[in-house]
Amino acid sequence: MAAMDVDPIPALEAQKKAHPDLAAKVDELQQFFSQKLYHQLTQALFVYLASPPLVAPSAAAELADLFDNFIKPLENKLDKVKFVQLLSIITKSQPADKALELIMAFEASAAKLRESNYMFQALKAEKQIGAGQLDSAKELLDTLSKEIADAYEVDALIQSQLHKTNALLWKALGRPQDFFKSSILYLSYTPLTSIPVEERPHLAFEIGVSALIAPEEFEFGELIQQELLESLQGSEHEWLKDLLQAFSEGQFSLYDAACSSHKAKIDATPELKSNLDTVLRPKMAALALLELAFRKPKKQRRLTFAEIVEHCRVGAKEMEFLVMKAMCGKLIRGQIDEVEQLVIITWCKPRILDMTRIDLMRERMDAWAGQSDLLLKHLEEMTPELLVA
Repeated sequence: MAAMDVDPIPALEAQKKAHPDLAAKVDELQQFFSQKLYHQLTQALFVYLASPPLVAPSAAAELADLFDNFIKPLENKLDKVKFVQLLSIITKSQPADKALELIMAFEASAAKLRESNYMFQALKAEKQIGAGQLDSAKELLDTLSKEIADAYEVDALIQSQLHKTNALLWKALGRPQDFFKSSILYLSYTPLTSIPVEERPHLAFEIGVSALIAPEEFEFGELIQQELLESLQGSEHEWLKDLLQAFSEGQFSLYDAACSSHKAKIDATPELKSNLDTVLRPKMAALALLELAFRKPKKQRRLTFAEIVEHCRVGAKEMEFLVMKAMCGKLIRGQIDEVEQLVIITWCKPRILDMTRIDLMRERMDAWAGQSDLLLKHLEEMTPELLVA
């Protein structure tokens, strides 16, 4: 059926009847349709579909009816990327297998444009993940990721959808390290305003937990600065910020305080409880070592075995293993001097400069400036005839 033959009245009147408080928005949809202002109609549809009554899981059948009787017949009149976005919204509350069946009717149409094809393939993979077809989803996402990586000027919206779907896959496969990396990439391409407010605290919690339990993940500085983490404030997951802050700063005192204050919450989170001794504490020790080295002036990064044992809270026998693990994890570079019982560090992994570390850098710059002044005065005293203006 062509768009001009569509009679929106029955579908839109049904919406008015079901949601009298949304009558003004429904009238706007009808007006844009009548005037053939399809761009404005698309924007109005996004606003309407974000209304509270329509985002509830119970609205699945109603959304399907609205799609079949109003949106679907307009497919050829709407922007193809926007149409795939509408498909995503309509199928969000549908059972995954049913949603997959519904969207497949539009695969050929979406394939006519590069951007809409990318969006559709990401949506298809998302539904495959929901339906438990993980092997098919992984194969599809591997292919799609390579295509997008090799493509020129891919829109941020598509990158966002790709990394979001990748994160869903890694979550389903139980791979926290990959889930964290994909989630950070998703956030880098996604304005916070486009993430529903009610979903933000749980998403921030999931990303935070994945960073904590991933054995090889140490990028807490980048995570702690994510605007999304502010959504934890006032939520049931607010306590997680204390634990993440401890890892970001590499401070055992903060770690102990967080574990003590939030013991019940940690015990109620299976991923954290089961990894507390095997992953979290060893990671905390490695980050404490990194912080210890970072705070030393560059030419004074000679750490005694005893200093490391005390600061990183490890036994003497575990100390060397900790240092070697930190080196293998590319947190530090250097060498172990068994004779002098020293660890000589030549390089530290760069840290995110928060206000505390900026103050530390300022102190070092001030010290360097003071030393430069002393050197200049010494040269002036030793060779005055060479320094006369």
